[in-house]
Amino acid sequence: MAVLSAADIGTWQEISGRHFVPLRCTTPDPAFTATISPVRLAPDVSVCRIGSGPVRVERTDRLAHRNDGDDLLLTLQLGSSGMVSQHGRTARLTPGAAALYETNRPYVLDHPLPGQDLVVLRVGRERLDVRDRLIAEACGRTLDRLVPGMGAFTGYLRGMLAEDAELGDGTRQELGGTAAELLAMVLRSFAGLGHAGWDSDQTLLTAVKSHIREHLADPGLSVDELARAHHVSVRKIHALFSATGQTPAAFVRTRRLQLAAALLPARAATGQTIAAVGAACGFPDPATFNRAFTRQFGCPPSTWEPEPR
Repeated sequence: MAVLSAADIGTWQEISGRHFVPLRCTTPDPAFTATISPVRLAPDVSVCRIGSGPVRVERTDRLAHRNDGDDLLLTLQLGSSGMVSQHGRTARLTPGAAALYETNRPYVLDHPLPGQDLVVLRVGRERLDVRDRLIAEACGRTLDRLVPGMGAFTGYLRGMLAEDAELGDGTRQELGGTAAELLAMVLRSFAGLGHAGWDSDQTLLTAVKSHIREHLADPGLSVDELARAHHVSVRKIHALFSATGQTPAAFVRTRRLQLAAALLPARAATGQTIAAVGAACGFPDPATFNRAFTRQFGCPPSTWEPEPR
């Protein structure tokens, strides 16, 4: 993973503006330094890790009126603390918490303490397929583990940075798509769509699928567990998936195998065995994993290579 360094605030303003949008950066520290490790996953999805001293970053009203695209940014705090302000609201960030903000509106990131350690995800707005109103309502608010799906989402972001070493283009595209999908799920959960008292069958189905994605590594994931978690009957869960032409078990199996197919090419970088990949995807028995993967993709996990895009 490439690491870019800045030894002063002016250089950092230029680097961060190049990777996100033009910004105004200031610091109270005359010895300010910063680093950024960017990973490009798709044309409209990237993730990076940032380490810095105390810094205030502003997307001023004048800058926000420029035509710099319509991306969404999400900051996940790993170390120290900070604040993200937009739309008259301020999200306070401690390790494990995140905040969303729109690049086409003014915002302020205020990180007054040293030892800043952040992950920043950039996603094109259209990639999320989430209503603008829902996005605006989530901006400037703290997204933490009380939000359904945040644990899986933040773990996924950390994992992408750790596994960057030898990822091919196809794998990067898959990882970027999944990151955007998980963020969309978190935003819907934050809006209250992930709770009991469902607005519609589609809302419930979205929540159930999100729950499945969060628990793919659990070999005990079952229809009974899904029904309990969402306060509905087992018959209701089957009916939801029947309307899509797929059984719950088939959906779980397909998602597990798709995740395995995305993780296998990165084994050289992560040091995982094939059995470990299978276990991480809900297949604790290597033989069962081998049979299921071969049936799905026409080759065993040991010889899997994704088709170039």
